[in-house]
Formats: sequence, structure tokens, C-alpha cells
Amino acid sequence: MSFVYPNFLWALLLLIIPIIIHLFNFRKYQTVYFSKVDFLTEVVEDSKSGNKLKHLLVLLSRLLMITALVLAFSQPFIPTFENQKTDNITSIYIDNSFSMQAQGQDGDLLNEVKNKAIDLVKSLNQNEKINLVTTDLLAKDQRFYTKSEIIERIKEIGLTPISTPLSTILEMQTDLLQKSKANANQRLFLLSDFQKSTSTLVDFTKNELPAYYYQAKSEMQGNIFIDSVWFESPLKKLNSPIKVFFRIKNQSSSEVNDLNIALTIDGKEKGWKSLNIAPNSFIEESINFTNTSAGVKKGKLHIKTNQLFFDDDYFFTYTINEHVNILIVTNEKSTKNIEKLYQLNSFYDYSTSTINSIKQEDFKNKHLIILQNINSIPSGIQDKLRSSLKNGSTVCLIPGVNADLNNWNSFLGKQKLPTLMQHTDLKAELNYFNAEDPLFNGVFQEKPSRYQYAEVHSTYRLNITSSHNFIALFNYNSTEPFLLYANQKNGRLFLQTSPMSINFTDFQNHALFATTYLRVAETSALNKKLSFTIGEPSNYPLYQDLDEKDLIHLINDDLQTDLIPSIINTNSSREIVFDQLFDKIKVADYYKLENKNTLNDIIAFNYSRAESEIENLSADEIQINFENSNWLNVKELQINSNGQIEILSLKTQEYWRILLFLALLFIAIEILLLKFWKS
Repeated sequence: MSFVYPNFLWALLLLIIPIIIHLFNFRKYQTVYFSKVDFLTEVVEDSKSGNKLKHLLVLLSRLLMITALVLAFSQPFIPTFENQKTDNITSIYIDNSFSMQAQGQDGDLLNEVKNKAIDLVKSLNQNEKINLVTTDLLAKDQRFYTKSEIIERIKEIGLTPISTPLSTILEMQTDLLQKSKANANQRLFLLSDFQKSTSTLVDFTKNELPAYYYQAKSEMQGNIFIDSVWFESPLKKLNSPIKVFFRIKNQSSSEVNDLNIALTIDGKEKGWKSLNIAPNSFIEESINFTNTSAGVKKGKLHIKTNQLFFDDDYFFTYTINEHVNILIVTNEKSTKNIEKLYQLNSFYDYSTSTINSIKQEDFKNKHLIILQNINSIPSGIQDKLRSSLKNGSTVCLIPGVNADLNNWNSFLGKQKLPTLMQHTDLKAELNYFNAEDPLFNGVFQEKPSRYQYAEVHSTYRLNITSSHNFIALFNYNSTEPFLLYANQKNGRLFLQTSPMSINFTDFQNHALFATTYLRVAETSALNKKLSFTIGEPSNYPLYQDLDEKDLIHLINDDLQTDLIPSIINTNSSREIVFDQLFDKIKVADYYKLENKNTLNDIIAFNYSRAESEIENLSADEIQINFENSNWLNVKELQINSNGQIEILSLKTQEYWRILLFLALLFIAIEILLLKFWKS
């Protein structure tokens, strides 16, 4: 038993007043002499006993009346939880993620929990302060509303592509309630399907609040969806065959037979496959097709299922370049091996210039820049190389026979690559080849073996420290890097340690030389992400110099969407950020990314596949989940025979009304005793 106003119990001291009145009754008795009282003895004794009983009953009724009044004003109640008060401040969470699209007993799960939430709100006290949180975590979720306002908000809730962990929801709810200064019970209501993928409370340490939950359950268990799409080969050329790979998951307990998946490119069907997928497993497959035109391509994979539908489509985009633009910068005595290599196919659009005659405009729109046998890199050229890397280009550096080490190392150090030491004569072989590197994806059916190694006669050794992060493609003596590269934000930087000279190496006459430098050129054409995920942090690297006044727009004409994303500038990169737009990007589709002058691209957004994993926690698992975070006051909401939430079990048991009625009853008893019990 608890009291809303326990200090009022001091008023029970008033009970002493009727007791004093009863004990010290100062009424004067007059003695009457009567000649013969023997016959009156029995009557007098009976009268005294009756009066004494009457006074005791009147005293008892007065004591009970005062006690009942004092207790009524103290407002006793029995709390549902320890330290619970009679007034409440409430936060309700409604899960409106895409997993709530599944069908339950009363339609889709979202409508089911919305109806239950409306029943819950109607049952709450009229003056109760209520907060409503959804998976979107909108700004308007951070305030309290009246009952009527909350009901209208609940009716407006629709499905959202955002996927938010339960721990994040609880953090927001507890913070809002604890910041409230209301002297009332703080309690949470959670209405969700409680997916395992988003509801596990790992490392959740917020202080416990009383919580109730309602779990909406799908009629069908399991889901079939397109999980991911990728190209194994980074090379995508015009009129050349290509494979698009995909993974499809079957999360049901039965086998899927004859599931058709269709591939469309720019709205035209390019291929399809029929698949069988075992229960609770996935399959990885591919579809072959050929690109017959250049430009930005809009791809889509589609399946048809009878459960969730948001993950039946996967959108992606990629670019087919007619040419790769190459700039070769040499000294006057350089060999022509690289030029001859790029003469093999018109796809390689190359130009050459000497280090002494090169102009700044020569670097414009170049995918690959090769500095071959250069002894010293002028500061202006260094600036252009850094700018090209920032814009997504690939740069390949080959030092000259008499390289100025101070000059070279100044540039390499700023790019966080190993620096050059004096070249050393040696006799070694390039006996390590990193054929598994993604650079060579799709080139070899199996790793090359039993071939004659290229020889290294002299080379610049490298000063390597633990802070250097690079990938070696070729090594001599198995451990000494000969050709390496490092990702430089948007671009890539290659470094070869021997000049293109027969006195240093015969690598330029080896078959793997052609394979490597052709691949470097083919993969330099600014490969971008196939797609972005709504609700997940993602950046789009900018490869163009932009006028700050020329705003970039994200546009979808069919959806009547026109948004302006933010741009982040750093010393080494420039990126478009979409994070702050996810309350406006609601539909998976293609979006144009453009400004008035230099940028004209198309990107794809997909829904998060976190909501595709629809395996749910059981009731016991939900309890254990909370108990592992030291939340013990968590109960499942009870549903009555009418299918409505049983709110009576949530309210404290208050007794002041009963006590007030008892006080009036005791007053009535006293009046009746005094009026009808004659002495």
C-alpha cells in the first residue's frame, strides 16, 4: 500500500478528540431520592448497559469516520510496480518499418498495432501526457501530446523505409521521459513485431523504466528477397559481354521452386533465370548480357513473392565509357612500351607529353595519368596530380634513372606511401604475383603458374614503416615490393620501383606487364557504387570541379522530388552526403544527380535489407532480452475477449473514493444511533 499524500496521515491524531470527549464526559447527574428502589434496580442496570453500548458505537463510528476521511485525503493505492504513483506520463512506440507490411490476423501488422495503440490511448486518463515515437525518429516525436492529438497522429502513420534498432528507440524514450519534470509515473509501451535483426539489446545500459509490450505476429513465417547485387569484374566495356551477380535468400522452412528473376537494363529485359532455393538458405547466381550503348545504365533485378514486397526489386546503376582517357608524361629518352600497349585498341584514348612541355589543361578529364621515367616532379605537376586523385583519377608513378630522391619523397610522403632509397644493383626475379587482387577480377580462370619470371637488375628500394598502407602486386625476392598501389580517397596511386629500362628490369617485355597496365587503364574509368541504401550513411564522391554557386540537385521527376544534398570538402576528397535527406527519400528508385554545368549522373537507392530478416523473438526471448539489460519490470500487454488491450491491469488500484463513501456511511450510522436509540 502506498499513499499519494502520506504527510496527511498526521491528521489521524484527531482521533484523540472523540476519545477524550467519551472519557471525560462532564455531564452533571442529579440524585433523586425514592422511598423504595428495590423494584427499580434491574431497570437501572439495564439502562446503564444500553447507554454504555450506545456511546461505544457512536465513538466507534466517529473514529471510523475520521480515519476514513484522513485516509481518503491521503489517497492510498496499490502500485503495479514499486514506487509507482497515480498520475502517468507515457511514451508509446509504434514500429512502422517495412517488416510490419506482413499480413496478420487483422490485415497487415502495421494496422493491427495502430488499432491496438488507439485502444490503449482511449483507455488512458484524460489529462495524461503522452509521447509517440515511430521508427522514423522524427523531430515531432520529441514532445508530448494530448489524447486526441495522439490518436490523430497514430492514424497518419505509414510504412517507412528506415530501419531503427530497438535500443535506439528505448534510448530516445527514456531520455524524453527522464527530462520531463512531471511528478508522475514514467512508463513505456512498445508495439512491434520484435525482429531479431533489430530488437537485440546489446550493450544497452539505460536506467530501467516500467515497460509494456505488444507483439504483432505474422500469419506467414519466412521471406524471400534479393539480398545484394554486384559485378565481379570492374571492367564494363561497350559491346562486350558482362555478368551481373546476385544473392537471393530464402528464409522460409520450405523449398522455393521455379522462382523467376528478371534483369532489365534501361527498361528493356536483358535476361532471366528460374531458380530453386533450399529452405533457410541462399543462392548466388549470375545473368550474362551485353551493353550495346554507352552512358549511365539503369539496371533492375525483380522477383515476385507473396509475403513482403519492398525487397522484390533491386535497383542499380553503372556507367559504360566509350573510351578511357590516358595521359602519358615522359622524359625525352623514355621507351615506347606503354604507348605501344595502348595502341592495341581504340578504347584506350591516350596522349603523350614530355615533363618539360606539359600544360595544365592536359590533365583535364583524364582517367589515367602515367609519369614514366621522370627524375623530378615539378611542384605544379604535383598539385595537378593531387587534384586528379581527389577527382577520382588513377595515377601511376615510375621514377627515372637519376631520380631526385628529395623531390620524389616529398610527394610520396604527402601521399603516405613508402619513400625511395638509392637504387641498388641486384639480380632478382619477380617471383610473387598477387593475382587474387580485385584489380584482376575476371582476368584469369585460374592463377598463372609455371611461367618465366621477369627479372630485376636494379631498383629503388623502399623505406617502409608501419604507417604505410598499400597493396603489393609484384615483389622481388618474395618480400620486396616492385609494383604497389594505394587507394587515395577517390582515386588510386600506383608506384613502380624500377624505371622502364632494360638496364633495370625486363618487366616491360613480360606478358604480365601488358595484363597489368591494360587492367590499370580499364579500371581507372571512375567506377562508382552500384546503389545506395535509404537510411544508411552513404557518400557520393565528386570527380568534378564545381562552382559553389551552382547547386547540386537530387531529382526524381515521377515522384516530384527535388532535393539539395550537402557537400563535404576535405584536403583529399569531395563528397555529396545524403544522410540528412532520408526523411525525404522514401521510395527506392533511380534519382538524377545534376547541376547546371558539370555534373550529370543517375544513382539508385534501395530499401535496407535489415527489414527483410523477419525472424522474430519469442515472448520468452523478449523477456530475456530485457533482463540481460537489467530491465525487470517488463510485461506483455493483456488482450481481452474483444481483442482490445486490457488497460485495467495497467492502472494503480486507488481507494480514496471507497474511503470517502465509508466516511459518509459512518456519519450516517452516528446520526441514526443518536436519533433512534433512545436512552
